[in-house]
Amino acid sequence: MRRVGVWLGVAGGLMLGMSGAGAADLPPGPNRELVLRECQACHDLERIADSNETREIWNTLLDAMTSYGLRVSPEDRAKILDYLSTALGPKPVP
Repeated sequence: MRRVGVWLGVAGGLMLGMSGAGAADLPPGPNRELVLRECQACHDLERIADSNETREIWNTLLDAMTSYGLRVSPEDRAKILDYLSTALGPKPVP
């Protein structure tokens, strides 16, 4: 539970960073463009690209982003979660 609380704090910090990191910061994969469009609108992607989190943590972060104003359909949210947990999970797919 402590780790989730720490990541919720990081989620708030992610909303503050707006350096506009480029698409090259995210690995290729299905739904990468969706993640770029939805996430890069509010913060840089460097912090996301450097995170190798579990699906559970990514899900918690998406919940936090929803509370900050992220509005995506349930289908797009599932696609974003799939990309994050696969391409940027603890064992990313090459």
